Amino acid sequence: MIQSTSQPVNQSTDYQSFLRSKVKLAERTGFDIEPAEINPVCKPHQRAIVRWLVAGGCRACFAAFGLGKTIMELETCRLMLAKILAQQDRQGRALIILPLGVRQEFRRDAVEVLGMGEPPLFVRTLDQVRRHEQETLACEANRIYLTNYESVRDGKLDPAEFDVVCLDEASILRGFGGSKTFREMMRLCTGDGGPSGIHRTD
Repeated sequence: MIQSTSQPVNQSTDYQSFLRSKVKLAERTGFDIEPAEINPVCKPHQRAIVRWLVAGGCRACFAAFGLGKTIMELETCRLMLAKILAQQDRQGRALIILPLGVRQEFRRDAVEVLGMGEPPLFVRTLDQVRRHEQETLACEANRIYLTNYESVRDGKLDPAEFDVVCLDEASILRGFGGSKTFREMMRLCTGDGGPSGIHRTD
């Protein structure tokens, strides 16, 4: 008969330790904000989600239809730009990339719901952004810009030129599959070069 002299192993504890070692939590790269800083027109669930998005800095909001994602995206961009101005003493830029058909909804909600002085400007090129900034240098202009996925895909606008980038209806990228739009958005936003092997490093 063979008798083991080793101590009994608590397999459950070892497995729990193993699982904990595999957990990867996203780093917080955003800003802490007070509830009072959020636009009072936002509903309680919108306020909670906006605060969470701003704190994380790089997070996704998969709220269901009708919960006000447009308002939450705009308010998140506004708050992050306000923090950049307060902490870095400079005007930042935010870019919301969206399907072309919903741009009017963003422009309308920005003014009629959130009370912004002017709607976000729809642009297709960085030159348009720079020209707008030059023309509004002496006033507090809206620094949130809108563009469509194709403009980014075709290289007309580089998200790296903006401090805040938001992908609206990002689930539509699944429909592009292995298309040029899907591959380019993956490269720009995640650094994944895909089959081409061309990875973004900045």
